[in-house]
Amino acid sequence: MSDSVWRLPFEGANLAVLADCHIHAGGPQFPPALFPRLQGVDLIITLGDMGERAGLDQLQEIAPVLGVRGGDDEDDLRTHHAARVLTGSGYRIGCVFDAQATGLAQACDPFVAAAGAAQACQRLFGGPVDILLHASTHRPDEARFGPRGSALNPGSAVLPAEGAKPTFLRLKVAAEGCYGQVIWVA
Repeated sequence: MSDSVWRLPFEGANLAVLADCHIHAGGPQFPPALFPRLQGVDLIITLGDMGERAGLDQLQEIAPVLGVRGGDDEDDLRTHHAARVLTGSGYRIGCVFDAQATGLAQACDPFVAAAGAAQACQRLFGGPVDILLHASTHRPDEARFGPRGSALNPGSAVLPAEGAKPTFLRLKVAAEGCYGQVIWVA
C-alpha cells in the first residue's frame, strides 16, 4: 500500500484523467484534438485500459504520467498498481480501474456505491478518500461517494460508449477545493 501513495507535486495541481483508450499499433489512436486540451496540466492520471506503452509515452511528452492498471495494459512502472492514492492540498484521491470488481461499487454505469465501500477504501487506500477516480465503462459519470466525496469517471477520449462523446476529466486540486470538469475532446 505505501508504495501506491503518491503526493501531488505542489498545491493547486492541475490533473488530466484519462481511461479506456485501448491504444494499439494498427488500432485505436488518440484523436489529434486531445493533445491541445492536455496542455498546461501538471500530471496525467490514467485509470487503466490504456493499451500499449506507446500511448503512455505519447502522454508523457505533455506531462508526467501515473496511473493504475486495467485489463488491457502492458507492464509499465507508471501503471504498476491496481489501486493508487494521490494526496495533496488536504485531499485524498483514490484511483482504480473497475470500482465494482474492487468492492467499491455495486454498479458502475451509473455508479452506485457498494454497501461495503468504506471497508474496500480501507483495504485499497488505507482509509477514506475524498474523490474516487474510476473507469471501465467508457462513459463519463459523477456520483456521490462517501460522506463528503464524489466518484468520477472520465469516460474515454478514444472509444466512448454508445451514445457518449469522447471525453476526459480535468481536475484542479487546491486548498480551497477540488474541482472536476468533463472535457469533450471533439
